[in-house]
Amino acid sequence: MTHSIFRTAVGVSLLAGTFGTAQAGFNDGNGKEWMQLPGTVQLSWSQVAQSCPQDGVNACTGPVDGLNLKGWVWATAPQVVQLFGIFEPAILTSPSVEGMATFFSASSFVSPSVFQPTFSSCQTYFCGASLSGWTASLDGSGLPLVGSVGWGNTNVSISGSFSIAAAASPDETGPGRGVWLWRATGPGANAYDDIGQVASPAGGTAVADVLANDWIAGAPASAASVVMSQVSSTDPGVSLDVGSGSVNVADATRAGSYTLVYRICDVADGSNCSEATVTVVVNPYVINAVGDSGWASPSTGGTAVASVLANDRLSGTPATISSVSLSLVSVSPASAGVTLDVASGAISVARGTALGSYALVYQICDRTDPANCAQATASIAVRNYFIGAVNDSARASSKTGGTAIANVLANDTFNIARATTATVQLSQVSPPVAGITLNPSTGAVAVAPKTPSGTYTIVYQICEIAAPDNCASATITLDLSGKTP
Repeated sequence: MTHSIFRTAVGVSLLAGTFGTAQAGFNDGNGKEWMQLPGTVQLSWSQVAQSCPQDGVNACTGPVDGLNLKGWVWATAPQVVQLFGIFEPAILTSPSVEGMATFFSASSFVSPSVFQPTFSSCQTYFCGASLSGWTASLDGSGLPLVGSVGWGNTNVSISGSFSIAAAASPDETGPGRGVWLWRATGPGANAYDDIGQVASPAGGTAVADVLANDWIAGAPASAASVVMSQVSSTDPGVSLDVGSGSVNVADATRAGSYTLVYRICDVADGSNCSEATVTVVVNPYVINAVGDSGWASPSTGGTAVASVLANDRLSGTPATISSVSLSLVSVSPASAGVTLDVASGAISVARGTALGSYALVYQICDRTDPANCAQATASIAVRNYFIGAVNDSARASSKTGGTAIANVLANDTFNIARATTATVQLSQVSPPVAGITLNPSTGAVAVAPKTPSGTYTIVYQICEIAAPDNCASATITLDLSGKTP
């Protein structure tokens, strides 16, 4: 809020004297005066609420246990933050008002004449105390710290955390933490700073209505009582709707922090104006890269992963080459045979790449915000195709002979499919047996007529044609009883 701030050396006396019909508070110099009900008042927050609404707009209607609160408004937590933000704007970006607060830049509230040596570095929003006022600090026992003549000690030491009242947390356990109250001092225009954010560069409404905490002539500002205008914005994508008071972020606005200055003027007096600043944070898209796995054979090479982007996400939607930029970070162990196609997301293995396991690290970055990136690892196995040879057995006549087994490959496997002479090379490993032959071209086992009867075994081997070292073997058992089975 752009007003000159009048600061006094009174220790911010929030409740001078006793409650009366014309109770005075601390004037913030920006259209409001404030006071705080002390924790020593034996009232629960529910009791205060019988006379005072907690909406931050409607005023108290009368006394509470003999305390005349008429005309005062029970401040909401954001309104309390607004009060302290006048003096310490930094808290508007990181307010901590619900329960314990440790913000040590509140020395501007400290009276140079009251307890200055003790309170000058006190870690609380409101450190100052006067002999007749209350602070939001807690003493060593956890009770609200009360300034009074009976205290009589100007060297009180305070340690630990301190709190300020948050209107959303009623305390029914005895002396409650102080309740913050305010009332408009009128008649000027008073615009107060706002903070808002949108989830991503997709945009949206960052602040529903900047007038929600503004005042005109001692009353809440509205579109009917003020004229709104936008003074400036640090980004054209962040703008004020002067009809509704909303601050909106256009689609494709880059992630970052922006400020918008607006002005309100009294409709009845165009010279009665006030300006405030809206801080808008545009959060980056949530980018998520998820690991992948795949394999390929060195004998043929090929595509191990069709696209590493298949399980990646940008702002909850599938990542694509048009929405993210893809780059290779590293391959370990280093190999020229394992590559990433950044145009498609495919990971390929070149023919002849050494057997082993490879870790390929890649990165995806939001194309609208190149600094918003994520990395993941694809685990790539370079291994041979599976090859399996299964034993065979048959009975045949030793007298008449014939084909005992049509094809020993019939139950053998190559790369999860039936092995064929087009994919594997068949050979006999064991020594030749008179009268029994294995045809390596067809896989057939033949028995010649008048072969001596008995039981015979033949060991054969199948090897991948493209990788002759990738082999498996099996045994053929023939029972030549002399009779046709």
